[in-house]
Amino acid sequence: MAPAARGAMIYICYGVTKSASTFLYQLTEEILVVSGRSCGRIRQPGSAKLENYFDRISPTFLDRIAAAARGRDVVLKTHGPLDPGVGERIASGAVKASASIRDPREMAMSMADNGARARKLGLLPFAEIHTPADAIHSLDVQMDYFTAWSSVPGVELFTYNEICFSTEAAIRRVAAHLGLTVNAAAVLAPFRDGSIIGQFNVGKPQRYREMDAPTQALFLERYADLYARFNFDAEMPEAPPPVLKPRGALGHRIESTRRYLRRAFLTRSIGIVSPY
Repeated sequence: MAPAARGAMIYICYGVTKSASTFLYQLTEEILVVSGRSCGRIRQPGSAKLENYFDRISPTFLDRIAAAARGRDVVLKTHGPLDPGVGERIASGAVKASASIRDPREMAMSMADNGARARKLGLLPFAEIHTPADAIHSLDVQMDYFTAWSSVPGVELFTYNEICFSTEAAIRRVAAHLGLTVNAAAVLAPFRDGSIIGQFNVGKPQRYREMDAPTQALFLERYADLYARFNFDAEMPEAPPPVLKPRGALGHRIESTRRYLRRAFLTRSIGIVSPY
């Protein structure tokens, strides 16, 4: 293994909804831990988040994190808009970042799945989404966010298929972006059965094939620029990956408990850091 990169790092994992951004976030923290670096965990009183997730990230917030981290690396996750000042720091190399994207058709299908689950469990997030078409307004906003993040020099771009179906290659790319060299198989090992992958849904390649032709045409026309930019059928697995059974409420609680305990053991609290 090559020596770890010097100096504490802040790494931002931005992703559109249902693009495996949580998994990429987990892999990024795991790369740092496997490399022998100290990874910081931000306390968020009253929040059920199992990662350093924040809706908005500002330069002031980054300064507070750097002060509180005291030499530890910190990985952040967001679905939110890009602050221009944060973009400047990424472009300068002071902060590193990745951005993940997925075929909008599959994003919408996954959001509809979450909507059905949310209504069954009495939860609010996604509950208003009954069909893929219901997700279009949210997708429009997220595509604007993605365009901004992905336009910043230095942001490493990943597709859902790369993260889920060519995971070891994605791990090597993140590690290189961090200035590290790792054994990708060792980083992936804890996640192979999928049981501690956060926000995991179906994980099925080319799921858009289940969508009816008129709805597909709607998405293909609306997001034509994105489809021209990315080949969402690339990085397909040679053999179909195992599809996890849907998790009920108890399964989600067990998964969350396992994730919480493992992360508490592997990372170090840097206390409460307010983003406001």
